[in-house]
Amino acid sequence: MTHDFLRRQIPGYLGALALGAFVLTSSAQEKLDLNKLEKFSGVYELPSKRLIYIQPWPGPEARLVYTDETALTFTAENVLTAGPALFLPTPVEVRITFSRNSRNDVASLSRHRNGFPDETAKKVESYRQEDVNFQNGAVLLAGTLFLPPGKGFHPALVLIGGSGAADRYSVLPIVHFLVTHGITLLAYDKRGIGGSSGDWRTASLEELAGDAVAAVKFLQTRKDIDTNRVGVFGVSQGGWVAPLAASKSSGITFLISLSGPGMSPEEVELKRLEHDLHANGFAQDAVADALALVKLGDKVAQGRETWEHYQAAIGKAGKTQWFHHVTVPASPDSWLFEHWRRLPMEYDPGPAITKLHVPVMALFGGLDNTVQPAENAEIWRVDLLKGKVKDYTIKVFPNGNHMLLEARTGAEEEFPTLKRFVPEYAPFLLDWLRERRIVTQ
Repeated sequence: MTHDFLRRQIPGYLGALALGAFVLTSSAQEKLDLNKLEKFSGVYELPSKRLIYIQPWPGPEARLVYTDETALTFTAENVLTAGPALFLPTPVEVRITFSRNSRNDVASLSRHRNGFPDETAKKVESYRQEDVNFQNGAVLLAGTLFLPPGKGFHPALVLIGGSGAADRYSVLPIVHFLVTHGITLLAYDKRGIGGSSGDWRTASLEELAGDAVAAVKFLQTRKDIDTNRVGVFGVSQGGWVAPLAASKSSGITFLISLSGPGMSPEEVELKRLEHDLHANGFAQDAVADALALVKLGDKVAQGRETWEHYQAAIGKAGKTQWFHHVTVPASPDSWLFEHWRRLPMEYDPGPAITKLHVPVMALFGGLDNTVQPAENAEIWRVDLLKGKVKDYTIKVFPNGNHMLLEARTGAEEEFPTLKRFVPEYAPFLLDWLRERRIVTQ
């Protein structure tokens, strides 16, 4: 199993060089669509006051995400079911049946879990959704606001997804619970995805940061947003984009990075590949050859080496067992080269981090095999010390992987068996927000 497994499975996977949307295969008979799923979305309250969140997580085949506090699994439709882990829909362990009111609106759900008493949860008006559009120059960005109930003056968080074809739902499962604590979430489709124009494949980090700044400016036009409490939440590649945005916008008053690299894209990819190859038993000479091929591809993208030289190296590497662990363009006209030119492998995130002047929290999973946690956390700490930030928090969750899912080794092979986010994550994030009076609930 290779790094491409996650690219196929999770939309907008957060890896540094992930290049495509993921496919969530469905056990349903029919292909689901977002419009059909939206009617089930919402927050459902059990008699114990615990909350169940249900929301779409689309791909070529849309799915629903079912969460009970921090647990996460995937469901299929008509009688909605969930298996024991992320990509294990069977054996069925959870069965959910929805009930409707006299207006035919979904009003409650009944949950059957193996080994537990059946429960009923009432749909509560814990948040509202509003589809929105905003501009960054000629680029139209489409998204959704997730608003706390009732009238008020709410803090807000702009969600910045990872690399690849990340849509407005790609980060939502990680932070959805914040809406019930009074924070408005603004999630938007990356350029060229969903309702957004443009093309993420040819966008620079500066342009992606401009999109996030445009999202903040849009929030500043709304009377229901407290503009003194508007932050950004960047995940993986978003951890490069968020500091760039915050260094350019005085409207960003706090920043949260999850698995955001402190290293350059080249360093992240080389270390990821090296770790992956060693974990798969390759000798050091094979690892060195693979790393050299990655570096050569970057030189071609930057115009410092020829396609012919690269093609010859690819032909030689194609005979090796390690070759399928490396992403290579199919031709000199491949969009990958333009993508690598626009997102230069040598990009140094340090200057943007040192320019930050707002409260910062950088979170990492101790078992992250994509962004090496100890090294990147230390780079963040050093860069923040160089700058003006007095209030920063760096936290490594020992059992978390790249997405802060509770893991055993962090290996890609175990993804199908994972069940939930690290339990300590949600209370840690909430405590941080409360200490800074960003949230009071």
